[in-house]
Amino acid sequence: MGHDDLRWQYELSANSGERAAFLYARRSFKDVTALVVRNVRVLCCHRSEISGTSFRRPVYTLEVAPSVFDVFFNSQDGYRAAYFRSPGLGVDANVYFMRTVAPRLVDDSSSSNSALSQDFLHESLSTPSAKVWLAEHGKEIDQKCHGCKGEWSIAALPRNAEIRNGRWEVATEQKAKWGAGAPYLTKLRIMGAFLDNTYGEYVPFDKRFRARDIYRYGWS
Repeated sequence: MGHDDLRWQYELSANSGERAAFLYARRSFKDVTALVVRNVRVLCCHRSEISGTSFRRPVYTLEVAPSVFDVFFNSQDGYRAAYFRSPGLGVDANVYFMRTVAPRLVDDSSSSNSALSQDFLHESLSTPSAKVWLAEHGKEIDQKCHGCKGEWSIAALPRNAEIRNGRWEVATEQKAKWGAGAPYLTKLRIMGAFLDNTYGEYVPFDKRFRARDIYRYGWS
């Protein structure tokens, strides 16, 4: 997955000088993924369940340096940029990232906290609806866990669009107001696919069109 001539413009509200070199440097998504995997620290892992069913999944919270987060989440060769090119390329990037990071997560000692077997963890993390995103405040699995604590919230939105790519900053939907932001944070949330005892997959209704939403708005 190499890069093309896509060129985003930035109007950053925080640390613009020190961020520019990282954001404008060209990389392949393979290189972006390797950068995350090399530098990530696993903060916690918890089990998430759909009430009244046998569907469950692991949810990890990871920590990286702000520059690594920036490259992954906001750069023109990062995760959201893959979806910007097309929903299909975004799905491919997500699958590649999840399958690359999965062994690192499964082997981490925090995985035992989920009470899920290693086979289940591998299957959940490599099933297509597994995904990565930033850590949102209010969506913590364990409210008492410091690792789970989300960093991003609606209250932290910048006044103006920070990413200008000709689509997200001109869309009128609320998701685009979030998507055109370029948060400068440190936490990523990894959410496995919801699976049952036979590894059957459940995709929540509001996430069935995730790839299309990120393509259109930069957010899901």
